[in-house]
Amino acid sequence: MTSIAYPAKPPLPGWIQTAGALLVGWIVAGLALTVLYLVASELGAIGNAYAYPGARHEGQSVFGARSLSDWPFPDSGLWTLVANVAVVALVLVLATLATSWWLRNASDHFSEGRLALVLLVTGWLPLYAGPIGGFFGFLVTICLVRLWVTRAKDRLPARTAVLTAAVLALVAGSYGLLHPFWTMDVSGYPAQPAWISIYNAAHTPVTVDSYAVSPLPSSGHARGFSSDPFGDGKSTFRFAPRSTRFLVQPLSQGCGTVRLNIHVRYHMFGLPLSQTVPAFTKLGRPC
Repeated sequence: MTSIAYPAKPPLPGWIQTAGALLVGWIVAGLALTVLYLVASELGAIGNAYAYPGARHEGQSVFGARSLSDWPFPDSGLWTLVANVAVVALVLVLATLATSWWLRNASDHFSEGRLALVLLVTGWLPLYAGPIGGFFGFLVTICLVRLWVTRAKDRLPARTAVLTAAVLALVAGSYGLLHPFWTMDVSGYPAQPAWISIYNAAHTPVTVDSYAVSPLPSSGHARGFSSDPFGDGKSTFRFAPRSTRFLVQPLSQGCGTVRLNIHVRYHMFGLPLSQTVPAFTKLGRPC
């Protein structure tokens, strides 16, 4: 009579161990991302065009943006989409590495690929879904880690992980450096010009060649950028580093809130570039 030996299933990490690993992983990843954000902000390579009053549409938003394609850079075409995906992917890679690093204290048998997928789906819930949604989302994450992530074993090599994070940071940072304009504030009244405050986050001057505003109001053309709120009517000028200028934009009659898109063409480091800067302004009474 023969016996067949089956490989023993790896023991599941405890509930408390799993919860602790997730919490510590998120904290470590959050600290690393905070440092990266502060460095990128100082360099002018990262920004949130919807971070200030009057520069975003009121109502439901995700991390201050109307859609994920607007975070952290405002939607300005395919290049923006690639940069925003790179930022989200960088957050996911760092969160996965930090969580897996601490999770090994509880269990060495788990899949980093599955862990990344779980964090992609549920990792944002504690920050955005509110106390109740965040609590239940955290419980779901713990269950998925214990019952699914630990059922396979794979690991991203350290060299590949560092190279991936570096490439993602380079993609996002290079876009931010070459697209330095942020909407700072918008003020306007019905039948009056809107004063749109635009900030140049770059450390070098930017030569603005031309700009256009859409949708074009029926009341006339944009008066122009200026260092004062009255406009000078010129379309070609030097935008000093770390400075703010105003675009004085007449508003058409109407109601509700309209998104104005300022399409700017400029030269930076000798490169011809373009960027669309959004600004939300109220036309009058609510529709």
